[in-house]
Amino acid sequence: MQELGDSGKSVTGARGFIPLIRPSVGEEELDEVRSVLRSGWLSQGLKVRQFERDFATHVRAKYAVATSSCTTALSLALDALQLKSGSEMVVPDFTFPATANVVIRAASTPVLVDVREDTFAIRPSDTAKAVGNKTSAIIPVHPFGHPFEMDELYELASKKGIEMIEDAATAIGTKYKGRPVGASRRAVCFSFHPRKLLTTAEGGCLVTDDKTVYERAVALRNHGQVADKHGRVKFQYNGLNYRMSDVHAAIGIAQLKKTDSIISSRRRQAELYNKILGSSKLDVQLPLEEEWAYHTYQSYVIVLGKSLPTNHRIIQVLKERFRIETQVGTYSLSLQPSFRGTRSVGPLRTSRLLYRRSLTLPLFESLSEEDQAYIGESLARATRL
Repeated sequence: MQELGDSGKSVTGARGFIPLIRPSVGEEELDEVRSVLRSGWLSQGLKVRQFERDFATHVRAKYAVATSSCTTALSLALDALQLKSGSEMVVPDFTFPATANVVIRAASTPVLVDVREDTFAIRPSDTAKAVGNKTSAIIPVHPFGHPFEMDELYELASKKGIEMIEDAATAIGTKYKGRPVGASRRAVCFSFHPRKLLTTAEGGCLVTDDKTVYERAVALRNHGQVADKHGRVKFQYNGLNYRMSDVHAAIGIAQLKKTDSIISSRRRQAELYNKILGSSKLDVQLPLEEEWAYHTYQSYVIVLGKSLPTNHRIIQVLKERFRIETQVGTYSLSLQPSFRGTRSVGPLRTSRLLYRRSLTLPLFESLSEEDQAYIGESLARATRL
């Protein structure tokens, strides 16, 4: 991307490539990483424990277990909850494959359900239809920084006696009815991938208020290892290496101090996108923020109207003609080869429509107002080419 001045205005004569995301990292992260390198301890250690304490406090959870990714956090949650293999777990069809892949890797079966067209969140009514005698859990996703309808789904899970595992990969800082996602729950999983509001380069985290789940997860993250009061080690479970390193945790410690300001910036930028696209008269659906939600805009995702080309064409034109990186919102799992034949409830029309018509626009803290205006203008032009 072009060099930017302190005001966020372009200061180069020619416009450079605009990426989808640019992480907000700087000297603070470098200082934290240097401290780890100087310590001589690079793997899971004191920095991981500090980051876990800080992150748990941030989301108002009792315990946090840092992992190598959100995918491993989800897998860890399934193991720590001791869900029965061979069971069914309900997941949205419109999500990244990891949500359902962890179910398959746990020797269980995902059941795909449709999502809302406006918030992209799993439909509670369809979820209720998908729950049966073999269901052990629901794994709903908080899409792109907007929460799903938590009261309805937790009530359903409680009524049916099944677990809820929240895929909060994109929901750092997201709030539902004023409460942060991650607060006072048994299993909520976050991602710290570079596209997220808080990054550790790669990483994830399972948060819980259940001490038993926490202790089991801590052991399972480290090959199932536990130690008695005398420090003698034994392997209680058949776990794997899902650990986060101190190098990654150090980045997260610095990032946590910036998270609130990054979210404020994202919300301002989303508001500007709304104004730019709203005044353009383009046939697009803008992101919705329900009155009970606090949207953090991990991604700014619009839906292209039926009068416009599909997202594949727009993505190609924006990249080749205007040097702007965009991508689909996310994937319809039922249309992916690896999920062919997976059981679903209903025809999944909305999810499949969104897979063809959702479009993620660039959004990051150093993106200037000038850049946003150029993106809006370029999108309008791309729809006519």
